[in-house]
Formats: sequence, C-alpha cells, structure tokens
Amino acid sequence: MEVSKIKKVLIEQKNMNLSGSLYHKTQLDFAYNTNHIEGSTITPDETASIYDTGTILTSSDKVIVLKDAIETKNHFTLFK
Repeated sequence: MEVSKIKKVLIEQKNMNLSGSLYHKTQLDFAYNTNHIEGSTITPDETASIYDTGTILTSSDKVIVLKDAIETKNHFTLFK
C-alpha cells in the first residue's frame, strides 16, 4: 500500500475514533514504546487507559509518576 493511501486510512480512522483500528494501535504502541525508552513506568494497559478514558487504572499498591502520565497524555496530543 502506498504512503498516501495509508495516511488517508489513518486519518479516516482517527476521525471515526475506532477502537482497535490501525490508528488506535499505532497511538498506543508509539506512545508506550517512546515513553518506555525514556524510562516511563506506565504499562501498556495504563497507556491504553490514558488514551481511551483519560484516566489511569492501576493496582492499589502502584505509585504513578505524574511526569510519566503527563508525558503519555502529551504524546497523544502531539501525535493527533
């Protein structure tokens, strides 16, 4: 598939807000991996929660570093 077609599909999926789509998966994987490389403690499930609901669901004994959550949320804003 040529780049322009991929771009068109990603834009369409973004506008439709489809969970599980290529755009959705790209957002989650890109944000998680980029932030993880930089030392973020946010898990893939927590990344998905931030993207899907704007909240973090975590175990009761885990401490979330605010900087990590903010960077994850900012990553989604930048990517959009």
